[in-house]
Amino acid sequence: MRSLLSEVEVPAVDALLTAVDRVMNSNTLLLAAGVDEPVTAANRRRTLASFVDGPLFAELMRAADRARGWDNLGSGPLVPAGRDLRLTELGRTGFRARLTWMLCGPVSPYRRQLDPAVADVVVGGFLNWLERDGGGWSYWSVRPDFLYDTGYHRGGEPESDAAYFEGGRGDTASYLYRADVLLLLLTNGAP
Repeated sequence: MRSLLSEVEVPAVDALLTAVDRVMNSNTLLLAAGVDEPVTAANRRRTLASFVDGPLFAELMRAADRARGWDNLGSGPLVPAGRDLRLTELGRTGFRARLTWMLCGPVSPYRRQLDPAVADVVVGGFLNWLERDGGGWSYWSVRPDFLYDTGYHRGGEPESDAAYFEGGRGDTASYLYRADVLLLLLTNGAP
């Protein structure tokens, strides 16, 4: 696997991530990797597991965290042993609805939800960037419990100095793939 992080450093991606950060009070990250073989229905879970368990995942998480100006992830482990990746198909319509919910839904602790027309422009810009070379993307939700928890919603201590998810409804993980490229969009909105 190889990093494609430089390919997501574009205005349409930054606009989405910044808007989600503001609305959800999140540290939103978009990870991008090239994989050694095309991702298919037969290997999608295995490919994602190889990515999450491999050294590139931690490298990309920390690089994206620094690039977004958060610098929240310490040097500790990101992924607990024995984690189970649970996937649910979103489809393009479901993914678009998820992005719109992030920007307009009831999750904004500071009431910074976007007007639906503004959210449509931000989401549309991101999807136009994503589909600039055509469609063919597969859109999946990953149950957001495969990274260490910060303890925020359970009133405890962080499970690692590199904890990411917060245990609330603002935690999301969206797995997109096409051919030999995978993207992982992560949010940890609070409260």
